[in-house]
Amino acid sequence: PARATDLTVLPPAYVSAMEFDPLRDEGIAYAVKLVDAGVPVELHLFSGTFHGSVLIEHAQQAQRELEEEVVVLRRALGL
Repeated sequence: PARATDLTVLPPAYVSAMEFDPLRDEGIAYAVKLVDAGVPVELHLFSGTFHGSVLIEHAQQAQRELEEEVVVLRRALGL
């Protein structure tokens, strides 16, 4: 969807961006495009993290990220 010209048909989105991720700016820009298209978006920025840092499961930041993702998913599913 990042290259799509019409984003208005997309469902609500969750976008997470890691502070030291080389794709961080693209993720933020995508979230902004969705907002501009009227698509509901939750953008979560995780400081002190990098692409794939969630795989370090005992790290406090990784646990926080997973907890936030579960909250967002449960809310989206009405649980």
